[in-house]
Amino acid sequence: MTALIPSPSRSLIAATGQDPNAETEPRILPAWPVLTVLWGYPIFWLVGLLPLASVIMAVPMLALLIMRRRILLVPGILPWIGFVLWMVPSALMIDQLGRGVGLAVRFSQFLALAIIMVYIVNARRSLSAKRIFNGLTFIWVFVIVGGYLGMLFPEVQLTMTIGRLLPGALTENDYVKELVFPTLAEVQTPWGAEEPFVRPSAPFAYTNGWGAAMAVLTPIAIGTAVGHRTARAMWLLVIALVVAIPPAIATTNRGLFIGIAGAVVYVLFCLLIRGRLLAFFWVTMLGIAAATILMLSGFLDGIVERQETVDTTEGRGRLYAETWERTLQSPVLGYGAPRPSLWSEIHVGTQGAIWNAMFCFGLVGLVLFLSMIALGAVRTFDAPNLSAVWIHSSVVVALFLSIFYGLDRQLVFVGIALAVLLREKYLGGSTYWLTQPVPFARAQNET
Repeated sequence: MTALIPSPSRSLIAATGQDPNAETEPRILPAWPVLTVLWGYPIFWLVGLLPLASVIMAVPMLALLIMRRRILLVPGILPWIGFVLWMVPSALMIDQLGRGVGLAVRFSQFLALAIIMVYIVNARRSLSAKRIFNGLTFIWVFVIVGGYLGMLFPEVQLTMTIGRLLPGALTENDYVKELVFPTLAEVQTPWGAEEPFVRPSAPFAYTNGWGAAMAVLTPIAIGTAVGHRTARAMWLLVIALVVAIPPAIATTNRGLFIGIAGAVVYVLFCLLIRGRLLAFFWVTMLGIAAATILMLSGFLDGIVERQETVDTTEGRGRLYAETWERTLQSPVLGYGAPRPSLWSEIHVGTQGAIWNAMFCFGLVGLVLFLSMIALGAVRTFDAPNLSAVWIHSSVVVALFLSIFYGLDRQLVFVGIALAVLLREKYLGGSTYWLTQPVPFARAQNET
């Protein structure tokens, strides 16, 4: 295995005695395993395998990487691998079979993501930035469609799935049941509410998952449209953004809008310090238009109405305090999995990815988890063009949302996007990591 540093060609020659551009270059990795994860998203969801989509496709990726023999790594990948490795000793703290099943699922997902990121770094010739970002944008569109499905058919649950083939002992586990028999929406009727809150969630188990996915995928979709540099791509983006408003409002999800607003503000900051005043002006206009539409839509009224009957802020605060106090009782290995709260029906270690990492895998796991995202954001802070800045902002948004949301499914999107940015920055010869990048269409033809 050869680990790459910012001067890849010299490092490879020194480590292997071979020029990486010579005819002995390793075989080209095919694109289909990653593209199946992206473009097959609706199929995986329909059959109840969405949580395991990346796990399933990571198997052929690993086999292909092993056959390739020479594996390239770039800075920013090792923290993801380190977090996965640290999950192993934390498994010693598992005390029940059900919790062991949950840990196994999460471990397989993080391991698969690490494999996918390494694969993307090594499959540059077959997996261009355009192909990957187009696939992530397709998932964004499908999430919007899922939002409408949840609005129109809130009581529907997919039952003709792989769950029918699983033994009853597994499907009786609430966590497994939510994965293999997905619903289209969360229908909540809290005490004091005049009518139920119908909150779209498809293709995810929870509305918060839908909101988190939209928050991290919307900047990627914007960056992809900008990367195409065509009027058609920008008009399609605008239409999709407008279409996304009704299901987004129906979720009454504060994190979604805070995340997107944060991405806009962050992009404006990046453009300002780079002196990109024209782009700064247009992004400002986009932000003002979006804020105006939301104000006129009654979204804030929906948020206030839900908060009057379901006040989650105070409850989360108490749960976070309990999470910290109990983590100090097992600060190194954590507990391996969430545990019942001492006062709430909500389990400790479930209300936020960083709290989950800290409670389940100790303070070491917390540092490794934060390193995965934070160091990735730092390494790609110098994104040289507007498209890359937007996609980089999705990593920053994920770091913020990890305080409130679990991000088990959404980290796949972030990890894939980050792998592309790191690859384009560190491997050299990129047509994308430039102040004036080659448009996606032309770059694909040149590849």
